[in-house]
Parts: sequence; C-alpha cells; structure tokens
Amino acid sequence: MRRAIILVCLALLAAGCGSSSVAAPGATTITPNPMTGAQDWLQFGDDGQHSGANPNETQLSLSNVSGLHRLWAVKLPAKADSTPVLIGSIKEPNGKQGAVIYVTTTNGSLVALDAATGAQLWQKTTQGQKLTNSSPAIDPNKQYVYSYGLDGKVHKYAATNGNEETGNGWPLTTTLMTDVEKESSALTIANGRIYVTMSGYNGDFGHYIGHVVSMPLSGGTPAVWNALCSNKHELLGRTQGQENYCGDRQAGIWSRAGTVADPATGSVYVVTGNGPYTANTSGGVSWGDSVIALSADLSHVVDSYTPTNHTFLNKTDVDLGSTSPALLPRIPNSNTPLLAVQGGKDGILRLLNRQNLSGQGGPGHVGGEVATTGVPGPGGKDLVFTQPTVWTDASGTIWVFVADSLGTAGYQVQTDGSGKTTLHQAWIINQGGNSMVMAHGVLILPTNGKLLALDPQSGKTVWDSSTAAAVGTIGSIHWESPIVVNGHIYMTDESGNMYAYGL
Repeated sequence: MRRAIILVCLALLAAGCGSSSVAAPGATTITPNPMTGAQDWLQFGDDGQHSGANPNETQLSLSNVSGLHRLWAVKLPAKADSTPVLIGSIKEPNGKQGAVIYVTTTNGSLVALDAATGAQLWQKTTQGQKLTNSSPAIDPNKQYVYSYGLDGKVHKYAATNGNEETGNGWPLTTTLMTDVEKESSALTIANGRIYVTMSGYNGDFGHYIGHVVSMPLSGGTPAVWNALCSNKHELLGRTQGQENYCGDRQAGIWSRAGTVADPATGSVYVVTGNGPYTANTSGGVSWGDSVIALSADLSHVVDSYTPTNHTFLNKTDVDLGSTSPALLPRIPNSNTPLLAVQGGKDGILRLLNRQNLSGQGGPGHVGGEVATTGVPGPGGKDLVFTQPTVWTDASGTIWVFVADSLGTAGYQVQTDGSGKTTLHQAWIINQGGNSMVMAHGVLILPTNGKLLALDPQSGKTVWDSSTAAAVGTIGSIHWESPIVVNGHIYMTDESGNMYAYGL
C-alpha cells in the first residue's frame, strides 16, 4: 500500500539545553508550569476538519519566532509515529493545574506527559498485534482521551489520571482481524461521535478490508461502513461462508487525517487506497481509490469521487488515499464555493466540489474534478503522504500548503471573473517534509531532522531548530508532525523522543 518514505535525518544531538532540564521518562516530580494561557489541541489538525491551523494562537508570531529554543527533550517508553494532543489546563495526578500532552506509541500505549517538563504522569498499555501509527483524540469537554490499542479497540481514558471507562460499548471494537488490520490514521471526534478508520499493514498482506467505525462519545451501538462489500454494515471476518465475509480485499483507509468532518455539508469524508472499484456498476459495492462522503452516522453514502484512471491507480500501487481531503472555507464569487483539495500518490492535487463531488449529482460516478495542479516535488509528480494545511490571511486570501518528500509549496485559491476557481502556486522550496501546522501567521514544517518556521506568504525560512541557538536537531521522521499551542511546539521523532520548543 504505502511506499513509506522516511526522511533522511541529521545526527540526533543530546537532549536538553541551557537552563532547561531533561526530564526522565518516569519522573513524577513536577515543577510549576511556566506556560501562559490555556488553549488546547484536541485532535490531529486541531479540529474535526484537520485543517492544521490553530486560530487561537497569539503568542508565537513572525516577529518573535526566531527566539524559539528547546525547552526539554524526553525519551518516550516507545516510539510515537503520530501526532500528540494537548489540554492546556487540567488537574494532574499530583493535584497541580497544568498543561498535559497525550501521545499514542506504536506499541499501543497512551502516555500522558507534563507539558512544562516532559515528565511522564501516567501510561496505559494494551496488548495485541504488531503496531499502530494512530494519534489520540480528546473530547470537547476535555474529560476523556481516546486511544487505539493493539487489541483492535479504541479505549476511553480519564484525562486526569488515565482510569479507563468501560461499558456501554467501551472499549470500542474496530476490527476482528488484528493480524492484518490496524488503525494507521488519527482518531477523529466530530458530531458528538468518534470516528476510527482501518487499513492493513505495510506490504498489503492478508485479507484486510478498509472500513470506518463510529460511535457516540457517550457510548451505544457502533456503526460500520465497509469500503468493500459496503452493503454489509458490520465488522467483517475471514471465514468464507459466514454472513460477515467479503471476497474482495484492500481499499484501506490510512491517510494521516483519517475521517474529515465537514461542518458545511454535515458529511464525513474518508478516502480509500488501492482496491477494486465497482460502485459505478449496477449493484456495485466496492469503493477502491475513491473519496467517499458519508452521512455522519455512516448509514449511507452521500456522494463520491473516483478518478477516471482508478484501474491504473490500483494496478500500480498509486493510492488516492495517501492523503485526506483538505476542506476550504466558503469561497466568495465562486461557482463552486465549497471545495476540497485532494492529493494522492500520483502527484496531482485535485479541487473537488463538496456539494457535487463527481459533478454528476450523486455517488457512483467517475471523474468530475473542478481543477487539477501538480504537487511541490520536481516536475510536480512526487508522492503526497501529508495532510494539506489550510489558512486564510488577513486580506481574505485562502492558502493551501502542501509538503511531499522533495518539496513544499504554498498555493493561493483564486477565482476568475467567470467564477472558476483554481489553485495558483505562489511559492515553492526544495525542502520536503511531513504535515505542517499554521499558527498566528507562522507555518511550521517538520523535515530532515529539524523543524522549520516559514513565512507562509513567501516560503522564506525564519527559524531553524537545528541552529545552535535553538539547540540541536531532532531525529528522523516518518508520520510524525508537530502541534503548536500556547507559544510552544511539541514534536516526536523516529528515535522515540519528544521535544518541546518555546520562546
């Protein structure tokens, strides 16, 4: 399925700097939290749209970002190939009020850390198959944090002390085949529900089937939508002849963002990878290499988009679903005011009309994109594994930022006099990376063993974490990406470390 591109890393320097101390992973003595403000980062991309833009950040800016330096670095119990989340102010187990970071490690543990020092507060571990690349999510009332476990279940933990909530559907079972299916994406919370997408392991082995599972946060009856045999609304198994068996395989849902919730249309979107596509035929129930708009309760397909060359994408391992759609804000004077940007392994960025994905008035059609353009890599044909970041500047111009393995670019959303909307590449740098974050006019790019802060309107580098003043490099990265909140940046790496930078 995925051709995992692990970015070349610089040498990992010793953690710690200046007057900052390095907290031991098991430490429980917490110093007063120096953070001001109490903003949160509750899920991947900061919201159910996974926009990657923090609208509440006020401390970090282009004028002061050059003053960022490392505050601490800690070794996690295991590698976290994902993105952390954060509550800005919560009572910790020792009674102190402070900010807490939560991160899911590849061995299925949820780890809570004090955001001021990196000291571990508590850890919850699951047992089961192989690994996960999932990111946790926190509910809007900040009482519970949800994390995928190696047992094929999403667990609900008290945010304060990690006590697990059970009963009424919790923990939520998301697969019956943990040996061939796993959660690769971030958990999504929207519409009072949690959404979990499932795919296979690297190498596409076994009879896995992409699907999404959802349940109200309060518990209840889970809902299931399967990308293959979509007429079966239950978890599928491996035994031929059983009601829950599907003869097709693959169509995994594995992009970083997983499920994307659309506040304008009420739909939730998932994008599938390689697999058979038959939805444009009579009785067809297979949705490989497609963007699917689902009802919030997963009961039915609302709309869909499938490239005309889906057969080629499937045969050549060029997953459309290597990224999720990035939802744009409503565009004035456009014939298609609600658009999404969809990437993929084929090096094409597609503009899709969220009100009519295929342009043919409903699901089960092929083609219909509004416009296309190339991605940042050489020749505009590199693979995109990242989630695009969406931002509106002070003049009202909408920007989309995309990084692939070889380049990073800023695109302006432009609408001409006839109402046609396109993406215009405003700048490009020959520096690839992972999913970016926008905060208070600063674009943070994780790349090549370091973090870069860019001017979003020019692409100019205004801060580099590998400089002496910022104190050293980070390790190599795979799916890891940062969060920016309360003037701080938090980031994990492939060496099992977590880093904090602040002013």
